[in-house]
Amino acid sequence: MSRKSSNMYQQIVDMELHDLENELANIQNQLINDYEVLDEMWMYHPANPEFINPIKAYDLLKKSIVDLEVRLASLELKIKALKSAN
Repeated sequence: MSRKSSNMYQQIVDMELHDLENELANIQNQLINDYEVLDEMWMYHPANPEFINPIKAYDLLKKSIVDLEVRLASLELKIKALKSAN
């Protein structure tokens, strides 16, 4: 095999290896994501002996969001005031 064809062959092998490694990483990431979603869903599943009531969890999360938005607005105002003072 000539040096040129050997180099082309190696490039093809490298590209295929790169594609396979990317596909492997994508599948691993999807699997991790699916397990995380499954764990989240189990928290609310009726068969879970320690299941979380989704209505109560929703209300708590809404309250937490409002509290965070208030804190965020307060911090933004303080930052704006400090920046305008300089």
